[in-house]
Amino acid sequence: MQRRSLVLALAGALVLPACSLPTADKEADAKARALYEQIRTGADLSANADLAGDLRTPQALAQLAKVKGALPAGPPTAVANRSWSLSAGTGGTKATLVHAYSYPSATVVAQTMLAKGDDRLWKITGFHIRLAAPGAPGQRKAPAVTVEDQPKDV
Repeated sequence: MQRRSLVLALAGALVLPACSLPTADKEADAKARALYEQIRTGADLSANADLAGDLRTPQALAQLAKVKGALPAGPPTAVANRSWSLSAGTGGTKATLVHAYSYPSATVVAQTMLAKGDDRLWKITGFHIRLAAPGAPGQRKAPAVTVEDQPKDV
């Protein structure tokens, strides 16, 4: 009986790691984090091939550049994934990722929208930030800065 229990326990231990919660798309997550870092450091976003065409216009690039002024100074002390969602349809795949960037004076909650078309490459289609007090739970206020492409009829 003990041997049977041991075999069942070992079998369960091998199967359990295979059952895991879904995670955000790693490529989309990396692009969202990279955009925040580029904005934070004042990089030239006109060279960012990950931005969708509507975000590469002079007006959209100017709005993205304004985001830097709303951010706390220096690098964040921590970054956490708050949430993510993926949806797929005939028009391609869309992702929304929310990251919390912790600073001593505030938490920046950044929402990045991405779309993957026929070329199977993620393009950033929108970016929002809002500031919260350090350690504050998510607040449902309008974003401080919003940059995204125009809605399109499907």
